[in-house]
This record gives sequence, structure tokens and C-alpha cells, in this order.
Amino acid sequence: MSHTRWKLARERKAAEGYTEPPDVVAEREQIRLAHDLGQSVHDRRTALRLSRSVLGDRLGMTADEVEAVDLGGMLPVTADLLVRPAVALEVTVDVHVMSDGRNTVASGGHAA
Repeated sequence: MSHTRWKLARERKAAEGYTEPPDVVAEREQIRLAHDLGQSVHDRRTALRLSRSVLGDRLGMTADEVEAVDLGGMLPVTADLLVRPAVALEVTVDVHVMSDGRNTVASGGHAA
């Protein structure tokens, strides 16, 4: 099945005046944030040449749980889920909460 059709169907519904319920919008945003966090954790972990197992030891998690974070599958994105990897990977985390709901999570640089 083509994922393009799903996007077009959503856009078509929006053009017809359909708006998604707030809980669906919030869930979609959580998924996007989890993906962004996972990508940041994965990038930093691989840059440091850490295995999931070693990072798991630093976080008090299993390698499978670290894999879930890496793949963006750890929901919901909580403050604890932002802080613990940042400390373990020695990076800063910037969270931008926007009034339009387009929140962002970014990590970078070494923590001071």
C-alpha cells in the first residue's frame, strides 16, 4: 500500500473542513516527538560508539528498551525520558513548546 495515498486522504479531508479530534492530534504529536528524540539519541549514541547495552547500563534500562527509544517507540515522551539520556550521553536538550502544537526536541553540544 502506498503511504502517499494516506497523506493525500488526510489533506483531502482537511480541505473539506474536517478537523481531527484533539486527542488524535495530541497522539500524533507524541509520536513525532518520540521519533525526533529517538533520532537524537541514536545519532549521539553511535557518534560515541556506544552499544545499546552500554547506554542501557548508563540509563538503568535494557538494550531492548534503548532500542525502543532509538526507534522512536517510547511513549509518552516525558521529562524523565528527555533528561536521563541527555545526562548519559552528556548533551544538552532543548525543548520548544509552541502554541500551534508544533513542539520540537533537539539535542546537541556537550553538557556543561
